[in-house]
Amino acid sequence: MSTLKNLWILSKNGFVKEEKRTLKDSIRFLIKLFLFLFLVKILYLGLTLLINLSDTITLPVISNDFKFDRYSGIQKFFLGALLAPIFEELTFRLGLKFSKRNILMLFAGITYSILKLIIQLDWNTSLLIVAMTTLTLGLILNNKILDILAEFWKNNRLVIFYFLLLSFALFHSTNYDLDFSTLLYIPIIMLPHFLAGLIYSYARLKSGIILTICLHILNNALFAFPLLFAD
Repeated sequence: MSTLKNLWILSKNGFVKEEKRTLKDSIRFLIKLFLFLFLVKILYLGLTLLINLSDTITLPVISNDFKFDRYSGIQKFFLGALLAPIFEELTFRLGLKFSKRNILMLFAGITYSILKLIIQLDWNTSLLIVAMTTLTLGLILNNKILDILAEFWKNNRLVIFYFLLLSFALFHSTNYDLDFSTLLYIPIIMLPHFLAGLIYSYARLKSGIILTICLHILNNALFAFPLLFAD
């Protein structure tokens, strides 16, 4: 119940106070949130099963345009269970707390996502543009601008929280084959990512980015495990 209460507080305020934990307590906290995430996944799978059985709604399916077939099962597992969680947490959760480093990581991650997934540039061109623009931004952000941004972050925690949370959920909507007729169902396909993002945000604010990355990796690894035998 304490987790639900704290998630509710986070959803209202966009912030919860960090708690210092021993390694043992951190592991317990990690397992607790992982089980909570697993429950959310099960409930969502049950919801989609009921929707599909009703024959009244046809949910969008995962896109086949990722060109993952050229990768081995181990490579797919590495991308989905390790690389993706690290990238997503540094992009969508690190910036929940303000610092120059965190802002630059947030900017770089969102810029790369736009270039690669929306504009659909190749990855090396995207990385080059991201590197150049992030370096430029780093040079522009002097102490005066950082003070203004820090004050903005402090006074607009709820706005920043939901901006990053919704960006995370929308980021995953690009995994699906969407057209005009299926746009109506975006809230349904975004729901599990929205709830997972809420839990990851809670973990980040309560116990730091390392624990959050570990939680995300653990969650993705569980569902990506069959990929190890895909070959």
